[in-house]
Amino acid sequence: MNAINAGERDQQRQRRGLQFQNVFLGWESWDVNESQQSVPEHQYASKNPILVHHLDPLDVDILNQRHAFDLPSQAVCDALVDVFFKWIAPVLPVINRHDFMRRYRNPQNPPSILLLQAILMVASRFYHNAHSSENGAISPRTFYKKVKALYDAEYERDPTTVLQAVVLLGIYWDGPDDLTESGIFYWSRLGIALAQEHGLHQSENYVALSATQRRIWKRIWWTLYTRDRSVAAAFGRPLHINSEDCTVEPLDESDFIEYDGQNGSSTDRTPALFFMQSTEDSRMKGAAQSILYSTFYTIVCQLHLLQAPVSSKEAQSSAFHAATSIVSIMETMQSKGELKYTPSFIICHAVVSFVTLRSQMEASTPSLLHAIRQNLEANLDMLEVLAHTWPIAGMLLEYFRTMTGPEHFERMLSTATEKCGKRARGEENDSSTPLRSSARFKRPKLQQVVLPQTRVVLQILQRETQKQSNSQGPLHDKSNTGVEMTL
Repeated sequence: MNAINAGERDQQRQRRGLQFQNVFLGWESWDVNESQQSVPEHQYASKNPILVHHLDPLDVDILNQRHAFDLPSQAVCDALVDVFFKWIAPVLPVINRHDFMRRYRNPQNPPSILLLQAILMVASRFYHNAHSSENGAISPRTFYKKVKALYDAEYERDPTTVLQAVVLLGIYWDGPDDLTESGIFYWSRLGIALAQEHGLHQSENYVALSATQRRIWKRIWWTLYTRDRSVAAAFGRPLHINSEDCTVEPLDESDFIEYDGQNGSSTDRTPALFFMQSTEDSRMKGAAQSILYSTFYTIVCQLHLLQAPVSSKEAQSSAFHAATSIVSIMETMQSKGELKYTPSFIICHAVVSFVTLRSQMEASTPSLLHAIRQNLEANLDMLEVLAHTWPIAGMLLEYFRTMTGPEHFERMLSTATEKCGKRARGEENDSSTPLRSSARFKRPKLQQVVLPQTRVVLQILQRETQKQSNSQGPLHDKSNTGVEMTL
């Protein structure tokens, strides 16, 4: 009996090892009579055994248990690939679109399943379809498990393809747990380590490469470089790339040339201009420009928060303008239906804007207090929209709403009105500007200015929370802990 069961298991393992759907045009369905199990509609099979011959049978079995070779229908895959190259590739330009699409349409030479699943993973977050969440089949977490399983099994042997998939894994973010050892920081560090192992950071290693490979290596390296900076800045973590070790030339527009058989070369300059933003005439319109301006205003707010609460009236005014501009930019993108496609760092922009506005609610001018409240409410509305794409925004939204209740606002408005009346009667001087500390202000080092924005945000939140606790009672400990874990 044991021998028979073992033989049946071996036969089933061999059949399941062929599940990777290879035919992107025909999309031949799996014969359910062969598998002895009914397969959901989104699963497909292939008849190409060479795809798994280099793997241990146990690894193949694990990959099939993870459904790592299963793909959605052709229509869904086409939609997800289109979303990726339209909304994500400009931010993460690590894949040659024309080369990928040529293989995507070629049944005899399809793209790597690891890279394809990684693309589907990233794009599925921005795929808004009534059937996209059925049975969890088309969700970032579902695809993430497939990509991770393929990576762990060392299914892909081409180092460039592995690097491309790891870069895409680095933007997976569903909750606080995805910031730790299995999330953003892990994959970002891993991508940098792999790139340096293969010499992507040193120009002499590019000499023997073809022009196409040289372009894609440079784009991968500088994507990792910018991601290293943005992740460190967003979460207050140390940098992992030392600029002094990098000898690769900066990107230029020629690095974004992608040849195809029809046009000779790519004519879409948007990815290059968005990623580089290097010349005066590269200030294009649309979502890309909005995100760039939003990033600038976020930095202005952060520099102000680093000096709070002893910042000058001019600094407070600049910070208020920057924070409201961030809200306005998000509202503009929302009006055009583009906010749901924005990268994850837009959440950081929203958080910094909220904290900046919330820190100025002690303003003694009723009109300014009204403006702050309106922008805070608009900020929360935008976070609610973002929560449909990035679940982490929902956690922040729930926490921030506890800090902007109408009762608290009415008390502050009453106090501001009373102070305004006293000043009008000459009973009180204008004290809206905080007194300067007698101690000389020491400007932080540049690294401290760039990196620990999250720590600054937490400090401001904790200070404002303490003020609210003194006037309204303590907040729930659970909410506090959740935000600290998140940020």
